[in-house]
Amino acid sequence: MYITILLSVIVTVVALEAFTLLRDPEKIVFRCELDMELTEPDEVATLTYRIRNTAPWPMMFVSYSFLFGEAVEVRENEEWIRRHFVGDFFSKMYATNIFLMPRRTHRGRMRISLKERGIHTLGMVYIETGDFLGLKSRVRSFDLDRKVVCTARLVDDEPDVLALGGLLGDISVRRFICEDPSLILGYGEYTGSEPMKSISWSQTAKTGRLMVKKHDFTTDVDVSVVVNMEETERNTKERCLSLVRTVCETLEKHKIPYALRSNGDLFEMEKGIGRMHYMELQRRLGVSRFAQFAPFERLAERCALAGMGSGGCIVITPELNERAEACVARLRGGADGRVCVIEGRQEE
Repeated sequence: MYITILLSVIVTVVALEAFTLLRDPEKIVFRCELDMELTEPDEVATLTYRIRNTAPWPMMFVSYSFLFGEAVEVRENEEWIRRHFVGDFFSKMYATNIFLMPRRTHRGRMRISLKERGIHTLGMVYIETGDFLGLKSRVRSFDLDRKVVCTARLVDDEPDVLALGGLLGDISVRRFICEDPSLILGYGEYTGSEPMKSISWSQTAKTGRLMVKKHDFTTDVDVSVVVNMEETERNTKERCLSLVRTVCETLEKHKIPYALRSNGDLFEMEKGIGRMHYMELQRRLGVSRFAQFAPFERLAERCALAGMGSGGCIVITPELNERAEACVARLRGGADGRVCVIEGRQEE
């Protein structure tokens, strides 16, 4: 009897082994998604993935391993990393073993972040399927082909461009840039584009039509952000891009429309404001390689001739050297002196 049982077990094992050796590894399908296509350094994003067994038989052993690029950081807790980390410091490989029933899907998610600005591919995933006895395995690889744009960081020492007296000379920059609700020049009919807080209810009651308060000339002010992308060391390049983002975010917060002018691969953006305008700016900052296409002199001349907006311009340049000072002087001539200059280079 024991011999019969032993023979039955051996036959079963051999049958399962033969069956699993003949199975098609193509029956395993992998899909992944990232919950954002535009992020910023150290911002946590969620990678969700699905591994499906499309075969009518079970997969006895499935191991999937994520191999991330250098810029990707896994943001799970220490216990999760201890259980799944299988590579050395440089490989960043995280593996999981599962058993998949027929026509079933395994779902998972992982929190990750990017360490630096740029356009990134996340890495690879390797899926290994093994036979019943573990004598042979097959490995398939899939690209984590979700390209993610990581924009520039905000600078820690944020330049207070709204309080720099040099922007307007004798007139306070803050009064020029930001609308002063205490200075009302008159009233106009509501067009639908003004904020609700601008509605004058007393004037509305008098006229029978929605009327809005017209503040001083700063209500319609706009600014040009001029970026000199001349060649310099990498740290200064990155800081210049961070300054562009920081300045534009400040203008967004204060509802000041802005245009972008550059002599490199940030190209130019027409005057605008709002989420879509700012998202496009962040995307350009993320994909920029800080390539220069024209000298700063040509950019300054073009901006001076085209005009810099009623609020003048904010110049961001790696260094205010002699050449840059001459260009800024040309811009001041075209902007009636309303120019604010921010250097990217930091004192060592």
